[in-house]
Amino acid sequence: MCGVIGVYSELGEDVVGPILEGLFQMQHRGQDACGVAVSDGKRIALRKDVGYVRHVFPTPPTTLPGAVGCGHVRYPTAGGNRVQNAQPHVVPALVGAPMGLASNGDITNYAEARAELEAAGVAFAGTNDAELIVNTIAFEHHVRGLSLVDAIRAAQRRLRGAYSSVLVTQDRMFAIRDPNAIRPLTFGYGEGRWIVASESSALDTNFADRVDDVAPGEIIEFGPSGMVRHPSPDVDAARGRSKPAHCAFEFVYFSRPDSITFGRRVYDVRKRIGAWLAADDPVEVDVVVPVPDSSTSIAMGYGQERGVPFELGLIRNHYVGRTFISPDQTRRDEGVRQKFNPIRSVFKGRRVALVDDSIVRGTTLRKLVRMVRSQGATEVHVRIGSPVTKFPCFYGVDTPDAGELVGSTNSVYQIREMIEADTLRYMTTEGLASCIRAEGDFCFACFDGSYPVPLTEAKFERGTAS
Repeated sequence: MCGVIGVYSELGEDVVGPILEGLFQMQHRGQDACGVAVSDGKRIALRKDVGYVRHVFPTPPTTLPGAVGCGHVRYPTAGGNRVQNAQPHVVPALVGAPMGLASNGDITNYAEARAELEAAGVAFAGTNDAELIVNTIAFEHHVRGLSLVDAIRAAQRRLRGAYSSVLVTQDRMFAIRDPNAIRPLTFGYGEGRWIVASESSALDTNFADRVDDVAPGEIIEFGPSGMVRHPSPDVDAARGRSKPAHCAFEFVYFSRPDSITFGRRVYDVRKRIGAWLAADDPVEVDVVVPVPDSSTSIAMGYGQERGVPFELGLIRNHYVGRTFISPDQTRRDEGVRQKFNPIRSVFKGRRVALVDDSIVRGTTLRKLVRMVRSQGATEVHVRIGSPVTKFPCFYGVDTPDAGELVGSTNSVYQIREMIEADTLRYMTTEGLASCIRAEGDFCFACFDGSYPVPLTEAKFERGTAS
């Protein structure tokens, strides 16, 4: 998760407003903390804090002037939620020209890379991957004397894992992506501004036309000389050339349906997932109901394929955060009760196809099945828009312990009994690949355990993620 944005104004206009507009559009990607760093050409001003964007920035601040900047919304993790781990991270001018960075992803060799920098005298304020990335770049640039592009290349060779990052300096902005492009990062142009963001919806709200995705291992430089793309060389000889391994779970849950992610419209992919689930489904149902919001498009595809009425039987309170990304079970349980309210007339006396995007821990769905039955449903048939989640993700999703994943230790039959559904049907990995129209360029590790980047250490040893 996490959402990043960077804005560079060719007209020299202040960018804090467009940055905040983009962060509002990506609030779903992180609800723990947020921040903005803006350069006025001499210094980089930073404001970040724990909380939603609307709380930390109730009005656009006048204390952050400048024509280039970046912003971030933070996804909560197993570690403590403290301002030191909020992003962006800024390296002060005491060690050279200032630079700030916001990133989405997880570094899998974090401890080793951090220890090397600390041994060289580099100090850390928190335990966040983005701080490691910017400190690595700053060390290569300020201490070893490399150009900024070469310093970024050195960091790419040193750091393993997932990172879709935006780096800002006094007068330039850089979009940076890991060699496997695991997490999304796209860019566009409009009204004299270059914008880089995790989701294209952040471009849309700023009247910017999407140009392209940042390619695997690519560095894109935005500055006084315009936009310059630096294609990836053999960033890591041990892995060979840069090769996409995009996160398939972006289509299942993370991304907004109106976003174009990895070159595909999320809404269209989710409708194809629903149609796949509906094909050859022998169970008779009277109504299809999504667990809003990420499964709404899946349920629409399911209902259209089967010719079954689609109803919004569960009304979501949008002022309650996403329960999956709540950092502890107590908050997740409270969130379910506060988040959904059923419409009895949709369920009473009917056989219900209840469509959800995934089952991670299973506790939320069990509560929802009970809720639907309490409203008079005669049968509840659960359809899941992803394969069985069996393996932890080490590239930016907070599932460090396989024991937290209900699919890792239980059969589909056992999960069905656990959530108290009449029937349960999952998407398959092959089916999801066909709906995404993947061509061998996606990561399905959370479903099949095939990790595209070597795991040199466990994320939970550190207890935090970006």
